[in-house]
Amino acid sequence: MFASHNLSQFDMIALSGAHTLGFSHCDRFANRLYSFTPSNPVDPSLDPEYAKELKDMCPQNVDPSIAINMDPATPRTFDNEYYKNLVKGKGLFTSDQVLFTDESSQGTVSDFANNAFDFNGAFVTAMRKLGRVGVKTGDQGEIRLDCTRFNS
Repeated sequence: MFASHNLSQFDMIALSGAHTLGFSHCDRFANRLYSFTPSNPVDPSLDPEYAKELKDMCPQNVDPSIAINMDPATPRTFDNEYYKNLVKGKGLFTSDQVLFTDESSQGTVSDFANNAFDFNGAFVTAMRKLGRVGVKTGDQGEIRLDCTRFNS
């Protein structure tokens, strides 16, 4: 799907860095803590200490309004800490952690973890490309002067 919009795997990895900000409700990742597989209830790609912290914050049957920061280190700073977390086994979602456990993306994650400049540049480039996806022009749409209403 991403390739059909001119976005590469490299772009996807860079855009995933947006998970350095924000939060998630416990039910979105609880399977990694309690029911990953019959033989491994806890996802083995999770750092064991991080898994314990998550279990403490998100016990089974927790209030559904409870939310956890996606970046446990610097949750309110847009930085490359997200990638450093992945290297340490502290990706909140399976889709995040697999970026480091999969050989085809591990090198890029490692580079972004070690080099904030590379991450920032890649993120800007990928976000610009993403911003061009689905833009409607001509009779199909318009660039609004005020985002809250149509121009005419």
